[in-house]
Amino acid sequence: MQKLSFLVADDAGFIRDLVKRALKSQFAQCQIDEAPNGRKAQGLLNRNRYDLVLCDWEMPEMSGLELLGWLRATETEREQSKTPFIMVTSRGDKSHVVKAVEAGVSDYIGKPFSNEQILKKVLKALSVNHRDLIRSILKGQATMSKPEGGLGESASLLTSSQATPRPAPAQNLSDSASLLTGGKPATPKPAAAAANSKALTKVLVRSSKGQWKGAVRDLNLIEISVDILLEEAPPPILFEQVVIDLQVPDQPSSLARINGFVTQLALREASMDARSVRLGVKFVDDDPQKMEVLSRLVASIRR
Repeated sequence: MQKLSFLVADDAGFIRDLVKRALKSQFAQCQIDEAPNGRKAQGLLNRNRYDLVLCDWEMPEMSGLELLGWLRATETEREQSKTPFIMVTSRGDKSHVVKAVEAGVSDYIGKPFSNEQILKKVLKALSVNHRDLIRSILKGQATMSKPEGGLGESASLLTSSQATPRPAPAQNLSDSASLLTGGKPATPKPAAAAANSKALTKVLVRSSKGQWKGAVRDLNLIEISVDILLEEAPPPILFEQVVIDLQVPDQPSSLARINGFVTQLALREASMDARSVRLGVKFVDDDPQKMEVLSRLVASIRR
């Protein structure tokens, strides 16, 4: 099989590892370079040509959007073909998608993501320059895919057969800010709330399989403890990738979407029917803007 080369750029090492693991599961012999920020990714792109770039939006030194703009301008100047570029980010609101499309992005996937979700995007992006290779891969997987969705759906898209549209999710994850600032609290404020805090800070926890409203129990610059409600989706599992949407009270514009993974999971009631879970999440982001919002939020809770 043809050896493909990838560039994975993200300031969170945990996210880079997830993307690399997904790529290796499909392309065992591929070459993967990685960069912890946009500036280092720019240096690698200056020296090498890649079959696909997977890049975070929010990175130190140079954002994913700036990197994409530079890459497209460089390719035009050098009269090179466009490198497929997938933006991998927790920013899923329409305005950011439009900016990425205008800058020349090939595709867009929101954090958190599953292996299947990102591989579908990767196969689709690669099919532009490696159609025969991807067609052969998908033909081999189509018979093993699930009846609904899965990689078989991508195969039908590439082979021009009509695929059944997948239903839109009941709730758009881009409405994080409104979920954080609106709605009635589902549980009364516990007596053990943070000292001198008038109300528990609301959060939204998201994974590739669902989302949960919650309230902060404890928070620092490294990790968070949050009580989430199990309304429809089952709870996350240990070491699962999640995104925590955090907002400083009375500052609607101060919204940070911080990547992390689950390190602790415990029922809050001694019952199998418990509808609330205490979740511990360790942060993996190193973005200065996110850390600034997180610092203000820690200060507002602990003052």
